[in-house]
Amino acid sequence: MKTKKRLFMFMMAGLLSIGCTLPVMATEMDEDSAGNVFISGDKVSVPNLSAFCTIAAGQNLEISDLEAEGGLMAAGQMLSVSGANIGESVFVGGNIITLNNLEAHGNIFAAGNSIKIIGNCEAKGIYAAGSDFEFDGTAQCINVAAKNVTIKGEIDGDVNISAEKVEIAEGAVITGKLDIESVNEPDIADSAQIGDVEFEQTEAEDDGTSIGSRIVKKITSGLYWIVAMAAFGMLLCWLFAHHIEEAAVMIREKTGAMIVSGIIAWICIPIACILLCVSMILAPTGGMLTISYVLFLCAGLAFTGCSVSRIVFPKMNIFLSSLIGIAVLEAFRVVPVIGTLLGIAADIYLLGYVVVHVWSQRLQKKAS
Repeated sequence: MKTKKRLFMFMMAGLLSIGCTLPVMATEMDEDSAGNVFISGDKVSVPNLSAFCTIAAGQNLEISDLEAEGGLMAAGQMLSVSGANIGESVFVGGNIITLNNLEAHGNIFAAGNSIKIIGNCEAKGIYAAGSDFEFDGTAQCINVAAKNVTIKGEIDGDVNISAEKVEIAEGAVITGKLDIESVNEPDIADSAQIGDVEFEQTEAEDDGTSIGSRIVKKITSGLYWIVAMAAFGMLLCWLFAHHIEEAAVMIREKTGAMIVSGIIAWICIPIACILLCVSMILAPTGGMLTISYVLFLCAGLAFTGCSVSRIVFPKMNIFLSSLIGIAVLEAFRVVPVIGTLLGIAADIYLLGYVVVHVWSQRLQKKAS
């Protein structure tokens, strides 16, 4: 079954959008020279907005009558999008998601607890993961992993479902193949028109090893680490905003020095820790250095996300840009191999900045 491969793609997109779910105290809206609009706030209501691409984040988001030539990325605890016309794809994430009467000329990627895509929504492909999923609209394919799934509307193509409970409601039309993985037999209405049905009954597994359970667990784990790392990033922005900005400038002006210094420090410091630990006299020093080094590297990804985002979004509020930067890095960190390399690169970035900064300060003192 190809469901697993398809779900991996939208899981990543969902995590990217979920990364913006931290609350922001004040409502803020910025627009760049390309016509992209960035919105953040605790409670945000955005009616009649026109933009090329829209990125919105906060606790409670309500977006209505949006006209976007590009795409939409939105995330919040409570997210509602209605009457929107999106020229490209839609990426949404959060706890309760409702897309009502939305037309997307691209795909819809959704990750959350409760997901409702209703009111004659239109899109090319629907990719979703969560607990409860309901679709009533028009699409060319649907790929979903959830606990409870309800499908209505017309799907001019294939539908792939991994769930515990599946309902194909009255009036549903599926011209392609309906492929279902479920513990229970699907409830398919007599009036539903389906081209072909393939049902694979899976055993109930308490250890959560089914495809849907694994994906939901990955999303939950990813959301936890994104929120935790983003919170830590906010602390870094508050305490070390100057260093975050300085690192962004330094990586552009002294790229080679930062990379080489970071690699040398990343290799040499662990070796020094080992040599100190094996020494009877210096073992306590080696132990303290090792602990300090590990704790220091824990800030690598958050610091890198905050700093690199200043290069991409130099005019944006530092807290909002840092949320986006950390979310993107955390999302890619779940990818095997790439995630490991990304973590190493982030550590090298932080170490390289510290070494070059300390060395520059030392040279300035000597010159003075």
